[in-house]
Amino acid sequence: MKNISRILSRQSHRVFHRRQFPTISHSPPISQKIHTTSVHPANGAKNKIRDPITKSTMTTMYQHGPSASEFARTYNDRTGGCNIRLATHLIALVKPYLPPTTAASAAEPLRILDNACGPLVLTNAILHDEDIKAYANVHISAVDFNEAFIENNQGIIDAMEYRKGVTIQTAVMNGMDLKFPDDVFDVSFTSLGIFAFPDPVKGARELYRTLKPGGVAALTTWKRVGWVSFLHEVERRVRPGEALTQFPFLEAWSVPGKLAETLREGGFGDVVEDEVVSYAWFEGEEGAARSLSETVEMLVGRNWGEGGKEKMYEGLRRGMEGGSELMRRGDGGKVGFEMVAWTGVGRK
Repeated sequence: MKNISRILSRQSHRVFHRRQFPTISHSPPISQKIHTTSVHPANGAKNKIRDPITKSTMTTMYQHGPSASEFARTYNDRTGGCNIRLATHLIALVKPYLPPTTAASAAEPLRILDNACGPLVLTNAILHDEDIKAYANVHISAVDFNEAFIENNQGIIDAMEYRKGVTIQTAVMNGMDLKFPDDVFDVSFTSLGIFAFPDPVKGARELYRTLKPGGVAALTTWKRVGWVSFLHEVERRVRPGEALTQFPFLEAWSVPGKLAETLREGGFGDVVEDEVVSYAWFEGEEGAARSLSETVEMLVGRNWGEGGKEKMYEGLRRGMEGGSELMRRGDGGKVGFEMVAWTGVGRK
């Protein structure tokens, strides 16, 4: 068995790109919905098939607020797109542990879990990865606690193009209670999701349980969200003396070792934690201010009093127009913020 620490130490972990940010799923019970789609580019037809892993419906814990559907539809644009780059980085980290391409056959495809999948950013990156394309058959189970994402994802799937041999299953599912049997997946991804779990160790145990022996899990959490410091800078100027907006679910995971320890408590022995740098890019000051004010409202329900979101938007916009060391300017008037994530990789 290859030593994960030795292999990852030879890889470069600092990468830079543009686009996206986290979502938070808090809520309680709806019946699970499972959609399975197999698409072949020859005729573009979507063929419904019975999923060989999850054979029955079940209940889980989730319901979403009135704005959750809108948030799901606008997720990538609203959040700057940086986890698109995180997705490709996670795929690169697990490649040394993938089974040989000859091992994935019609009878036993390469099985991948996209846990807390959001709007299928990681699934889409998997489909476009040249090394993954070498597998004749790939089965992706994309699950999320948020029903709005799963409902929205069917439209995303319908718009995608797939090669023969690719199957995607989507389902509303609690990451702390995955409805899969033991020893199913070759690879499990949880990008920017586990910090939202009420019991992240329980979530890590579920990843470990559902991995095949020798399988690998790769996760990300935030070390530093650059626009939070900018928000605080604006708040001190616009609302002096008042409490700053806090993001406790992010702060708890900003310390080194938190993600690695969570994986170890979940059962993983050989674990490596590292960091990766990306950028969240927005279309100008107005677009950035609108996206950030709506994201803050969604994540923590922050209210600046009467007309709070508009006050926040105006304060952020003016702060960006005035310039700050905490932001970057890109081509075409884009506004960017540095985003630093922890990566954690563990093998069963």
